[in-house]
Amino acid sequence: MGFFSGISDKIAAMRQRSKDKKEFLASVLGAAEDGKLTDEEMKEIQSRYKELELTQDDLKGIRAQAYNAALRAAKADGAVTAEEEAELMKLQQFLMIPESEIAKSKKELARLRLLTEIQNGNPPTVPVSNVILQKTEVAHWSEPASILEERVVRRRYEGGSQGLSFRIAKGVSYRVGSHRGHIVTDTAVMPVSSGELIVTNKRVIFRGDTKSFNIRLDKLLELNFYKDGVRLTDEKGKPRVVKFDDTGNADIVGAMLSCAINHFAS
Repeated sequence: MGFFSGISDKIAAMRQRSKDKKEFLASVLGAAEDGKLTDEEMKEIQSRYKELELTQDDLKGIRAQAYNAALRAAKADGAVTAEEEAELMKLQQFLMIPESEIAKSKKELARLRLLTEIQNGNPPTVPVSNVILQKTEVAHWSEPASILEERVVRRRYEGGSQGLSFRIAKGVSYRVGSHRGHIVTDTAVMPVSSGELIVTNKRVIFRGDTKSFNIRLDKLLELNFYKDGVRLTDEKGKPRVVKFDDTGNADIVGAMLSCAINHFAS
């Protein structure tokens, strides 16, 4: 009985430890869901971690989830502040999360931080080559893109008919139902120049391999943003459609253009 009793006690202890571990991991997730860990939460987590004699392998399945939960909380309002970024870094260091486990999340964090800074009127400055900037002009963004235009891709002849011919006398015939055809033109919107769209504090510039343009910000009549590009119409009513190579940056380009236009106007 002593032998079986000992096994039973060990099984009960293992089950309890498993339960305690699950509760601990759930508490870590719960603590991170508001976007940060308080000093008291960190002390409690650290104390319980030692008490349960856990290892980093025990945390491996939960630490990235905790970071992503905190990131979701931070970006819930559509922006991530410097303070929220610092809290996320604090959480990463406390849970000892390797960069490799949260690389995708860190990339999203960097994008959201940039977007927040632009929206707050603090655009970045970027180097641009082969573009002559005007006095006091600063380049704030450069995005790989292409100019799209409607072009003729095919012409064909259709609709012609010879009709029916009736012989009404020797050497004489009469034709009915005949008509001439017409030329049909097929068009398509296609890229005509590849390059980059550059936003400065004075102009929006497209520098391409076959076509380029630049428009002063105060000469922009209309902007239409799409998930993968933008249509810019100047004061003369001429539209230019630009498609971005990377659709993930469309909101950043839109924010950058809005920021530049607002600052130029003021």
